[in-house]
Amino acid sequence: MFHRIALVYGLIMTSVVLLDQNALANTVDVPFSGTVPYQATFSNATSGIAESTFSGGSRTVGNVFESVSAATIDVQSSQRTKITISPPRFVSGVTPDPAGTNHVAFLKFGSTTARSDVAGGTATIDAGITNLQIDMLVQRPVNFPPGNYSYAVTLTVTP
Repeated sequence: MFHRIALVYGLIMTSVVLLDQNALANTVDVPFSGTVPYQATFSNATSGIAESTFSGGSRTVGNVFESVSAATIDVQSSQRTKITISPPRFVSGVTPDPAGTNHVAFLKFGSTTARSDVAGGTATIDAGITNLQIDMLVQRPVNFPPGNYSYAVTLTVTP
């Protein structure tokens, strides 16, 4: 009988030891990191049209070359960003711009306007698609000789 009790007691102890093993559980956070890059793209550009006009009393040949039809372009930005318009630069024509020529570009979108000669030509646009209108003015200290002229205005977006 003692052997039976010892055997039963041994089986009970073995069962308790096998079933009563504490499970050790741990958790850990595995970090991930990355960068979502700033993105801005330009699309749907249309050229503007500029013509010679007159400043002062002269009516024979103009010394001002200004847009009569704005250029347009869309900008799509992934976040609120700054856009800067540069003064128009001479690309080609009968004669290059002489010293003392005044170059001004104008940017308009919604109710916002910016000029290349005021506050660095910088404005802020919201994230999404913004339609921009660009105008320009070039005023020489002398008259433009007759012929074809091309100017370019640079737009720069920065986060």
